[in-house]
Amino acid sequence: MGNLLIQNFTIMAQIMNILSITMGILMTFMAINEFKKLGEQKSMMSQQHGAMKPMVLLLCGAMLLILPSFVGTAMLAFWGHTSDMSYSGDTSGYGSLAPAVLAFVRLIGLGSFIRGIVLLSRAGGQQSQPGAIGKALIHIFAGILCLHIVETMNLMGSILGIV
Repeated sequence: MGNLLIQNFTIMAQIMNILSITMGILMTFMAINEFKKLGEQKSMMSQQHGAMKPMVLLLCGAMLLILPSFVGTAMLAFWGHTSDMSYSGDTSGYGSLAPAVLAFVRLIGLGSFIRGIVLLSRAGGQQSQPGAIGKALIHIFAGILCLHIVETMNLMGSILGIV
């Protein structure tokens, strides 16, 4: 049963990667459209909009387009390695479902990481809410922690003194 769950979570992760690539393409086109509007407004001497929104959209679109490489780079920057550590606990009884639970947490982490990038893209506009950038960065940080959940558990264990 655990292997079936892991296979299903792997398929769901692939679907999320495809959706992130699609959102990245859409954000890139939205950025190009915003740059076009900005150029048209500059030619008419209108000074209402800045270039921050299209730049952030372009950056977030690029991050979503290369999501696996970007996640690997973020994990390398935070943990110092990108290797996915396997669970080495008890695998008898309910412990046999531990790899499936860890795969689910990684899937949630991937979703949180994508949501953080989408929130970051919305924070670049002039009418963004206060705290939107902080909320986006928290989602990205929590996604990194969930994507490497085994190392996060080891870190928490060493901080709290649990062996």
